[in-house]
Amino acid sequence: MLNWDVQDVRRYKDKPFEFNETLDLTKEMRTRSKDVLDISPVKVDGRLFNDHGLVISDIKVQTTLTVPSTRSLLPVDLPVDIRINEAYNIDDVADEDLEDYNVVIPIDDDNPTINVYESIVDNILLSIPSKVLTKKEAEDNIMPSGKNWSVISEDEFKKQNEEEHVNPEFAKLKNLFNDDTKKE
Repeated sequence: MLNWDVQDVRRYKDKPFEFNETLDLTKEMRTRSKDVLDISPVKVDGRLFNDHGLVISDIKVQTTLTVPSTRSLLPVDLPVDIRINEAYNIDDVADEDLEDYNVVIPIDDDNPTINVYESIVDNILLSIPSKVLTKKEAEDNIMPSGKNWSVISEDEFKKQNEEEHVNPEFAKLKNLFNDDTKKE
């Protein structure tokens, strides 16, 4: 299940090791995140390249997640179309030689496998934005409300706080100096 022994991948020296799969990650996603309500089949198209002691992955992942709106908790379909590029350090390449790579994953000597499955699950979860809105909430800027309460935007909150922090006693003194300059 998208796990390959390092020795199998080493055999592909002159050409990339290619794979194309469709995964059902429903159970895995629900186990890992309570925010994932559903997930469509995950299309995975990838290649692994050998590069001087490293295996470089180039994986395209497409699916649709159903997650709750961060405002109303209504379900929202969230298309996911991500590309994963990672390097697997299969030959203990020195750290100074790894500076060109953003993500370098060490390979366990006791179990030398390249686990692309886990990387796919992690990256799908990382692609969920912190703010998810239904189409109507995004277009109409709808905020939740109830009996005697409503959610307001941060700008509205700042504006209300500025208005409330004006002490009425000091408000009377606000124009005091303006009057003195006019009398002279």
